[in-house]
Amino acid sequence: MKKTIFVSIFAAVLLASCAPGGGEFVPDTPTGKIVGTIVVTDGSYDVVNGDTTFYDYVANNIRAELTRLKDDTTKYNIVLYKVCFSNHMPVTIDMTIPAVDIDARGNLSGDSIVPYAGILGEYPRYTIRNLTGKVVFDSEGRPGALTLDMLCGKYPTSYQGMYVQQSE
Repeated sequence: MKKTIFVSIFAAVLLASCAPGGGEFVPDTPTGKIVGTIVVTDGSYDVVNGDTTFYDYVANNIRAELTRLKDDTTKYNIVLYKVCFSNHMPVTIDMTIPAVDIDARGNLSGDSIVPYAGILGEYPRYTIRNLTGKVVFDSEGRPGALTLDMLCGKYPTSYQGMYVQQSE
């Protein structure tokens, strides 16, 4: 019994240590909590009488979070919480897109980014390519909206969300 507990703790520590560095909330930067919609082009399908019909997968009320990395003022982690990408995906995941570039104007960019999901680790099959987007600020310089467009694996994916809470 003690050996099983030790092995379980060791595995959890090992998996956690493999994840990219966490982000932190930094005042006066585009960080915060977001709620929006994700669209995966041809991400879903149905099979009727042997014929497969593909269609866009759309999920609303997807929470996201944007956090600046501690050691790089231009890199941010984007986390999509409880997200799935198809009507045939059996569970939701918390997917992190690490080290996304955001310039001083709020433009997002990234390519060949391997996302991960907590202790489950990296998902190289769904490497993020051609990531573009924008953090839009209000008249007082606070973030108001986040948009993302990317290829997630082979699937064109977009996310549009509005900030619901400023980070503290």
